[in-house]
Amino acid sequence: MDDRDDRRLEDLPDGLPDGQQKEKPEELPEVPVMTGSGEQADTTKKDGTDEKEETEKERARAARRRRRRSRARRERERQIRLQRTLLIIGALFMVLLIGSWIAKRKEAAEKAAEKRAEEKLKEEEEELLSDSVLQYRDLVEYYAEEEGIEEYVPVLLAIMEAETKGERDDVMQSSESAGLEPNTLGPEDSIAQACDYFRGLVDRAEDLGCDKKTIIQAYNYGPGYMYYVAERGGKHSFDLAVEYAEKMSDGRTARYTHYIADDNGNWMYLYGNMYYVKLVEQYLPE
Repeated sequence: MDDRDDRRLEDLPDGLPDGQQKEKPEELPEVPVMTGSGEQADTTKKDGTDEKEETEKERARAARRRRRRSRARRERERQIRLQRTLLIIGALFMVLLIGSWIAKRKEAAEKAAEKRAEEKLKEEEEELLSDSVLQYRDLVEYYAEEEGIEEYVPVLLAIMEAETKGERDDVMQSSESAGLEPNTLGPEDSIAQACDYFRGLVDRAEDLGCDKKTIIQAYNYGPGYMYYVAERGGKHSFDLAVEYAEKMSDGRTARYTHYIADDNGNWMYLYGNMYYVKLVEQYLPE
């Protein structure tokens, strides 16, 4: 700067001329502050936004609490269902155990009852049957079981007692049912043939609807008697046995002095033995 410039500055008056007041500078309008993303930063809305965010957070927390409660409730329900299921399974298991125990006890009781019945039957048979018949009991039981008619063992033993008292070789008098001459078979073969023949009578009785007494009488009369009875109701009676014998013998009779015929005048038709059921039943345990 040169001397001339310095003089100019010195000549300038201090302050403003008299009579003039210093004017207040004009206020500039407030320029809104822009955010980095170009949005206007509105401080008046900031508090509202915070409240909204806080409300949303509270809602989220409430939703989480509801979900937790819901999960807890479902878990409790699941536990209750599981406990109920376990209780039901346990109860069923106990029922099965108790049922099995009862069944075993019942089975044991039935076996014991059967054993007692068998023992009682054998005792009665020993009283009713001769020793010569009882000696064949094991063979009768064996062949009866082979034929599936073990329940008829007492009947077969009674038939043997009525037929021969076990004192002949053909103990069951079954040779003729095999198409042989009378008294051809030995004791064991006689028993085997008798069981086979009797099983055939049992099967036929089931087909025709005949009773047990009809089977016994048919062992003496032959299977034709079963058809005769079946046509007349299927139930044996002494009168039917008499009628059939009369028919088959053409009315021919003979004297029969056995005590079983005392009440009937001690006679019989000449065909088999119309008293056969009575003869056999006297050797059957009640």
